[in-house]
Amino acid sequence: MRTFISAFAFGLLHGAASVTAQACAAGTAQQIGGNWYCSEVKAITYSNFPGTGSYNKITNMDAKTGQCTSEKHSYSGSLAPMSEELSMHFRGPTFLKQLAVYYPNAGAKGKRSANIHAHGHGHQHMHHPKRNHALAERAVGDMVVATIDGQVVSWVNNYAGPGASPVTAAAQPAPAVQTTLTTSIGTPSKDSSTTPTPASSGPFNPLPHDGASIGGSGSWSRQAYYNADASSSDGFTFLNHFGGTKGMPGTADGGPAFGASLSYASPDGKSAAASAQTLGNKMIEDDVEIIVMSNRACDGGSCGYTRPGGVAYPESITTSFTLSAAYSCSPSINFVFPSSFPFVMLTGSQDGFGGANKLFMMEFSMPRTGKTGFNADMPGIWLLNAQIPLTSQYGTNPQCSCWTSGCGEFDLFEILDTGNFRCKSTLHMAPAGGSSDFFQRPDKSTIKAAVLFHGDNQAAHIKILDNDQHFDESLAADVIQAMTKDSGSDGLSSVFRLATG
Repeated sequence: MRTFISAFAFGLLHGAASVTAQACAAGTAQQIGGNWYCSEVKAITYSNFPGTGSYNKITNMDAKTGQCTSEKHSYSGSLAPMSEELSMHFRGPTFLKQLAVYYPNAGAKGKRSANIHAHGHGHQHMHHPKRNHALAERAVGDMVVATIDGQVVSWVNNYAGPGASPVTAAAQPAPAVQTTLTTSIGTPSKDSSTTPTPASSGPFNPLPHDGASIGGSGSWSRQAYYNADASSSDGFTFLNHFGGTKGMPGTADGGPAFGASLSYASPDGKSAAASAQTLGNKMIEDDVEIIVMSNRACDGGSCGYTRPGGVAYPESITTSFTLSAAYSCSPSINFVFPSSFPFVMLTGSQDGFGGANKLFMMEFSMPRTGKTGFNADMPGIWLLNAQIPLTSQYGTNPQCSCWTSGCGEFDLFEILDTGNFRCKSTLHMAPAGGSSDFFQRPDKSTIKAAVLFHGDNQAAHIKILDNDQHFDESLAADVIQAMTKDSGSDGLSSVFRLATG
C-alpha cells in the first residue's frame, strides 16, 4: 500500500507484485494495469520467511529542515520483521463490520485470576488511572519463557508465592534480584455493547508469549474487538492522517517532507477529532484511510522513536519489583506481564500488535462506487510496521520512514486499479514478493477473513472463512489449526514461497 507520495516510491510499490509473482497455471495469466493475475483462490499462504535482516530505524526528525536520521537495526526471529508491532490500515470504499485481534494462551487450560505479589520497590507509573490492577499469576509447574541477555530461555516455575516452599525440595533460596517489569495493566476484552461509545472503551491487552503452540491444546484469546452494528470497540484506537489540522491533536510540522502526523479519526474517517472516537457503522468512503492501533498511548518512549507532536499509540507501563529467589537470574532481564489470562511473559516494550503468533480476524465488504480519479473505487486492507505511521507514512522524504529499507508491509486485500474485482496480496520487505493469485472482491455482501501469523512454521496465512464463523472471546486450537490448512473441498488455495536466495 502507498507509504510515500514521491514518484519513485510510488513506482516501486506498484511494480513489486508483478516482478516477483509466481508463474500462473496454464491459461490463467492475464495482465491488467501492469499487474499479473492468475486464479481466484480462497486462501494464500506466504512461507519461507528468512527470519534475519536489517533496516534503518528512524532516530530523529528535524521539522525545521525536513531531514531525518536513522541507524541500522538488525532483526532475527520467526517471521521477522513482520513479528514486530503492526498497524492495520483500511482504505475505502470499504465497509468494516467486525475486527478482532487474538493471541495464543501459552498452553494453559483455563483462566485464573490472581494478583501479582510485588516486593521491594513496587511502585507503578499509571498513565491510565482507571486501569484494573489485577494480573494473572503463573501457576506452579507452568513453563516460563524469557529473553535473557539476548537469548531465549525457559524453565518450569516452582515458585508458589511468598511463604510457600518451592516444589523442588533440593532448590535453595538465592539472593533476590532487583529487575524491571514492563507491563500493561488492564481488563480482558468484553463482549460488544449495544450502547454507542465515543471512544475505545476497553484497554488492549498486550501480547502473550510466542512459545504457545498453534496446534496444541491451548485456546486463543481475543485481545481487542470492534463491532460496527453495536457501535462498540474494546482495545482499538481509530486514527487517520490529519494531525495538526484545525487545531486538532497531532502535528503538520515538517511540511510535505513528513506529511501530516497521525490524528484521532472522526467516526466517518474524513476528518480529525479532538479525542478517540469509535468508527461509525457506515462505509469508509473512496480514498479515505483509517489506521487501527491499540488504545494505549505511547508515553515514556514505550513505542521507540515517534514523531514529535504526533498522536502515538500504543504504550506500556513500567513497574519495578524484586524477583524472588526462584526467579533469580540476570539483573538485566526485562519481562512483560500481560493482563490477559493466563499469565505469560515476554521481553521488551510491547508496541502495537506484535509477536510471531497472532491472528487478525475481520468482516468487511468492498462495494463498487463507480467513482474515478486518484485511488477512486480502489479499496485496500494492509498491515504496516507500526514505526511507519508513527514517524512518516505519506511524506515526500523517503529517508524519514523505515519502509524504504524494508521494515515491513503486508498488503492483504488490495485493488490495484479502479473498479477491478481482484484483490491482490503482497509482502514488502527483504525479500519482497506477492502472489499473482487473487481473492474475489466482496462488493455485494460481507466476507469474513483471517490473517494468521504462524511463527512455528514460518508462514503467514490469509484465508476466507465460512460465514458462520463467530468472533468469540476465545477460539479453540482446532479452529486456529484449520486456518493453516487449504481452503477446503474446493481446493482454491495458493502457496507463495519467498525467494531468500
